Amino acid sequence: MKKHVSAIVYGGLDGIITTFAVVAGSVGGNVSNIVIIILGFSNLLADGFSMGAGAYLSATSDNNQSKSKALAAGIATFISFNVFGLIPLGAYLITNALIHDKAIAFPIAFVIVGVSLALLGWVKTNLSEQKVRTEILRTLSVGYVAAIVAYGVGILLNYYL
Repeated sequence: MKKHVSAIVYGGLDGIITTFAVVAGSVGGNVSNIVIIILGFSNLLADGFSMGAGAYLSATSDNNQSKSKALAAGIATFISFNVFGLIPLGAYLITNALIHDKAIAFPIAFVIVGVSLALLGWVKTNLSEQKVRTEILRTLSVGYVAAIVAYGVGILLNYYL
């Protein structure tokens, strides 16, 4: 597992961030839950595939990598992207289904996403021997900034369009 730490962290971080950014931008843009579900799952699978394929292609450009190692890196990235990416999408959809109010469901999902980002930061420290606090704060910061940007873009586009 340690040999795939980069693919796991990269895929997982991008899975959480881009999937929650789609949710955040959609909520900010005040679109329907059907649209959020369609965009969320489309992003999850297509971006996960793109990330996995990109990891494979990148690894095959390294002359020191065998094709089987490159394939393993691509698969690890794809799986990590989808496993971690399901967390923010699922958190929002389940919370919203229970509460039926985006204004309450979204902040709850925001907190759940924070927990998943912190978990990914912790996983990274256990696999790479980095400092726990530093990695968790870094991971939280990157994820939350991306979500806030997406939410703001959704609000602006909803207002001006």
